[in-house]
Amino acid sequence: MRERRKEQRWPAYLGGRASFFRGQSTADVLIRNRSDSGAKLVVENGRFIPDDFNLTIPDRQTEYRVCARWRRYNEIGVEFEAGRADDMPTPLSSARRIKQLKTKNAELKRRLAEQCE
Repeated sequence: MRERRKEQRWPAYLGGRASFFRGQSTADVLIRNRSDSGAKLVVENGRFIPDDFNLTIPDRQTEYRVCARWRRYNEIGVEFEAGRADDMPTPLSSARRIKQLKTKNAELKRRLAEQCE
């Protein structure tokens, strides 16, 4: 049988969460293997998960926008979506740090404006 994969996959055993319908619905998933461009997910009732959804991997503090490329009974093969640079996956820890820095920056600007008055 000819190998159809474009990239090497690495075994994984990570818990994750699929969220869809603007975050109003979620499903727990198990990431069984992963590459730089996608992953194989194990999920109960995967037929209820839409083709496009967000995949959060808490242990890696990462969230991806993914698209289903294939489905089997309780498995879904997904591809990480790429697009503009600001659409690329951002580690959750980085997003939280950016938010903290923006808040601190706004506070410093407010204090500077008070001193200049």
